[in-house]
Formats: sequence, structure tokens, C-alpha cells
Amino acid sequence: MTKVIKGVNLCGLALAVALAGCQGIVSGAPQFPLPSPNPNGTLQNSVNHIIFMMQENRSFDAYFGKLNDYRSAAFLLGRDTDDLESTFSNLADDGTSVTNFHLTTGCIFNTTAAWLESWGDMNRFNAPNGPLLLDGFVHTAGLHAVTDGDPDSRGVRAMGFYTGDDLTRPYWLATEFATSDRFYAPAPLQTEVVRLYAMAATSQGFTHPAAESNGSLSATTIFQLLDAAGVSWKIYSVDTGADGKLITSLRNFQPYGLNQESKIVPVTQLFTDMQNGTLPQFSYIEPAFISGNDEHPGGGTNIWTGAQFIGHIIESLMNSPVWKESIFIETFDEGGGLFDHVGPMIDGQPIQELAIGPAGQAVGSGVYPTDANAQHVPSPDGVPPRDLHPDDPKGDFTRSGFRVPLIIVSPFSKPHYVSHTPMDYTAVLKLVEKRFKLPSLNRRDAIQPDMTEFFDFINAPNTFAPIPPAQPTNLPCAPTAASGP
Repeated sequence: MTKVIKGVNLCGLALAVALAGCQGIVSGAPQFPLPSPNPNGTLQNSVNHIIFMMQENRSFDAYFGKLNDYRSAAFLLGRDTDDLESTFSNLADDGTSVTNFHLTTGCIFNTTAAWLESWGDMNRFNAPNGPLLLDGFVHTAGLHAVTDGDPDSRGVRAMGFYTGDDLTRPYWLATEFATSDRFYAPAPLQTEVVRLYAMAATSQGFTHPAAESNGSLSATTIFQLLDAAGVSWKIYSVDTGADGKLITSLRNFQPYGLNQESKIVPVTQLFTDMQNGTLPQFSYIEPAFISGNDEHPGGGTNIWTGAQFIGHIIESLMNSPVWKESIFIETFDEGGGLFDHVGPMIDGQPIQELAIGPAGQAVGSGVYPTDANAQHVPSPDGVPPRDLHPDDPKGDFTRSGFRVPLIIVSPFSKPHYVSHTPMDYTAVLKLVEKRFKLPSLNRRDAIQPDMTEFFDFINAPNTFAPIPPAQPTNLPCAPTAASGP
């Protein structure tokens, strides 16, 4: 693992060759002199660009399960995150126990966070009426493997995690800049549905992809609010669908989303806009759903290629003229059915999580004082589930999905900051609304924190952040390695 002392990169970093040479390292010192503090710095007068991107289907524990180890070893920081400090287990359907383990493969067979399975992850057999047990991840992963014809019928892969040696660049970015261990998908839904929340803070009652029922949404999107305020925006899309159009969730919102083609552009334009200083005020990036750089679990999809791709976008931003006035937010759309030891936010209830005590593994109180508060997860618009399948749990939209990784990269990011404030990713919409003085879309984004706790607009402490380390590319693609006994 590359060693970094207090945010300063050492000469051994793989990307240090881009520097003119190693000029000496001083512990605790930034690589370059920081700018003079701006006592008038605020979100409104310091930030002109907010960039939002979600990768695919990784829970916090599966991705950042060993973030404390990395922060301690590479940055000499404390153990500040609620990660996998203990080893937990879930029962497989054959009665055997599957514990957390280090993944030695960049590819694992697919998993799912669809409505039925997400409720099953929370309580294996009694969702949604039973207590929160967090005992169903292995069970649902096993059933999904059987459905897909994959060999991991025990669901072993659901308990795996990566380390900072595997995902060096994401771990470094989350540590050098800011992250959270209480950042959630906004509902227990799969990709096609939960991504609607990233645009409109609701799925308007859909629990399954709208295309399955030939449906569409009429809800107002963040882009319509931006239009009304005269704020520029673009959607940068990586892949083209079978219809010959760039892929975007915006077309689910009709008729508005069907008339925005001029603002849906290839991701190559993102790099041009960053370098030319023509980046819009709000950028939404659709990931590589088809071409394999979205970090989605899959037998032939290697996680490091997506991490490398995101790293390239971020490094290009850091080397562009718009860096000094930008915020880049990276998260994942949902947990993918992969294990997480912290429960979702449930309206009116405190946050609970698994812990190991004298009597063994059990769900109990969250580790932070703020976890004891009754969480506020209102139904966004009061619309109940409208497309449940016969075997679907009869739940509602007053709970979040599971935790997902978060990385906030900006000159204004507080170095090494970890937020413990519970929020779902409609908080990004709240941040956009605050920056550009927009109204709320509905009850869900209105209740979110505005995310300003992640930033220091006066001192801009990460203006001259060190160069990110290279992402290792040595993880083999061997999905059966995550399916063993």
C-alpha cells in the first residue's frame, strides 16, 4: 500500500512521475501553499459547478469495509468510520454460516437490490412486518444465483469486501477529501427505479422499472427547477442504448424528458467542457451501464476498471481550470444486495446495526449519538406502491435503502472528513437547490441535510490536493473465487 502522511503523497506514488521531481516531504504540510482564506467564502459565491455521478450496486461495507485500516496505515488517522471492525455472518439456505471475507477477485456474480430482495435482506422471512435483523443478504444472493444460473447458490459473494490495497484510488479519495458512513440509497429499490430519486426525489410509486408496465413519471425533476431559474445543466452519458440514443433515466419523465436531447451529450464532451471552462453549473453523469466501467457486480465485470475510469474523470477535473470552483460528488445508486451491517433509515425509528456482544451477533443501537434520533424518511409525495408483484412485500416508501459509498472531491472538501449525519442521496438535490436558490421538489429532498458540513468555503483546504495514486489493476476476474465454501 502506498504510504501517505497527513495527505501528502510520497515519491513512491505511481503517478508521481507526472511531477517535475520529488521535492522533499514534510509531515503535515500540503504539497503546495494554500490560498489565503476568503472570509466571505460561501457555497453561493465560491462554487459554480456541481457534478454528480453514481456508480452501480455496491454497499458501504462491500466497498469501504476496511476504510479504517487504510486511514490508519496510509494517513495516520484515527478509526473514524463505522466499517467492518467485526466479522459478521448470515445463514445460507443449506444451514451453513457465511462470514465476511476479503474478496480476491474483481468480478463477482451478479446480485440485486430489487424491492423483494431488499426487504428480504432486512428480515429474511418476515419482511416488512418483522423486526430489522439484517440476516437475509446471503439468502437473497443465493436465490438470485439460482435464477441466473450462476454457481454461487449459497450466496457467499454477498459477504465479501475489498480493501485499500484493492481499491486504492477510491480509498485515497475518500480519505484525502470527504466521505460519510451514513449515506443511503433513498429507497429499497433496484437501479432503474432508485435512480429516479436522483432526478426527482421520488419514483412516484414505482417499485419496478417503469418500462415493465409501460409507465412514465410526471413528477418535476431537478432539471426543470434549474431551467426555471436560468441555471445551465447537461447530462453526460457514457453508453448508447439499443435505440441508438445515449442512455439516461431522464426519459422516464414525460413529456419533459423526451424533449431534452440537446442537453444529453457523450461523456467525451465532459472532458472538453472541463478543459475549455465551459462546464455547466450542474452536471449529471450517467455511468457505463453497457461498456463495463460502472463497477456493477457481474461475472465478467471487473470492479477496478470502473474505479480507474472514475479516477480519470476526477483527475481530469483536478487538472482543469474549473477545479477551483467545483464540487464532484460520487456515490453508488444502491447497495446491490451486498452485506451491510448498518440498517436503513426508517421513518420514526432510530438507526440500528449489527454488533458482536456476549450473546453473539445481534441488532442493536447505532454507534453514534445521532443514531438514537427518530429518523425522518417521509414518503416523498404520498404515492403508495403502484406496481407490486404478487409475491412482493406490502411495504412503503418511508424507509431508505442500505448505505452506499460516498466520495466528495472539491477544493472545499474538509480533508479526511467523515460525516455521521444520516441522509439519503436526495441530499445532493438539496445541495443543488441551496446553491442555486431553488425550491424543494417534494417532502423527501426538503427534509435532507444540505451537505454543507462537508465543506470549508473560507479556507478551501484541498485547492492543491496531492496527486491521487494509481488504481491497481491486478485483481483477477475469477467470480467463482467468491463462491467458495
